[in-house]
Amino acid sequence: MSLEATEPPPVEAIEQPVPWIVQHQRVHCSGASPMATFQGLICDEMVLPQSAAEHNDPAQLVLAADAWVEALTNQALFLPGEFAQEALWSYYARDYLTQVNTGGHEQYFANRGNDEIALRCAQAGLKSMLADPHLELFNLQLRLKRLKPADARKLAADHNYRSVKAALKDLDKRFAEIETSEPLTARHKTWLKSLRKVKIAPDTEMTGHLQRVAQSNKLLARRKMEADRVRAETLRASPEFRAVKALCDMAALNISNFRPMGFAPMRTVWPEGPNVRACIFRVETDKGPRGAAFYREGSLFKRYLSVLLEQGGGLPIGSLTLTQAEYAEVVPKEH
Repeated sequence: MSLEATEPPPVEAIEQPVPWIVQHQRVHCSGASPMATFQGLICDEMVLPQSAAEHNDPAQLVLAADAWVEALTNQALFLPGEFAQEALWSYYARDYLTQVNTGGHEQYFANRGNDEIALRCAQAGLKSMLADPHLELFNLQLRLKRLKPADARKLAADHNYRSVKAALKDLDKRFAEIETSEPLTARHKTWLKSLRKVKIAPDTEMTGHLQRVAQSNKLLARRKMEADRVRAETLRASPEFRAVKALCDMAALNISNFRPMGFAPMRTVWPEGPNVRACIFRVETDKGPRGAAFYREGSLFKRYLSVLLEQGGGLPIGSLTLTQAEYAEVVPKEH
């Protein structure tokens, strides 16, 4: 027998599965412009501030993770899939919790029903957190909303509900009960701290980390030019902008940008307002952010209204009545 050292047999490389978000972006990004060019994974880390990690309130770390995603998306102009998928899982799991707490599963699906990335990432996040009771409700909601009406009614009946509407209403009740006994946010914080790609950094170093990560986006400058051009064109052309600008003109404010926040109960932005659901926009003005809300009142004879609100509530600083056609141009149909 030879005692000479021999090389061990080669170990076959274990091929890692391609994340769903990467597959999705490869299919849907055409490459026709910088914002439509998917670069693959660039930043596979999440840097979160030490103060949030050490805070007694678990929501602080979860909100810090939200801020990381928003900074990478809105400032560094990364596309989903170009940064850690767990960051998106965190963001959209939190989004599900926030929206259901605010307006129930009906509101959540009205705002996210057409957003496959939001739905798939929220689902993946809840699964990774082992938040099984929340995930069960999430999945049942999707089936009730996405099945054909007859199949959805059968599914509701199979779960001992008299209708799909009754089923969704009960999901809200069960969600509240689960949140009382097993609050998601505490589990969410524990999950974030368990991720190897999460780095906790002193608060004073956070700006430097964001700048470092932003510089790794080779398309940042070109995407910024495209985003500025598209934003300007959209602002000029969109009915939403015209409607929001009319409110700002009434309040003697100059609008610089706006973005839709989705449907929510009016009283979440205007506590003294009517008890209705409204379509909310965040408006950037020369005097700070404002909120624009579009809503309907009345049953037989409907009125279509809009108001401009300051942060902190109080009476509207602008209000207009719209025609039904004007309202339909601004407010998307709820699913």
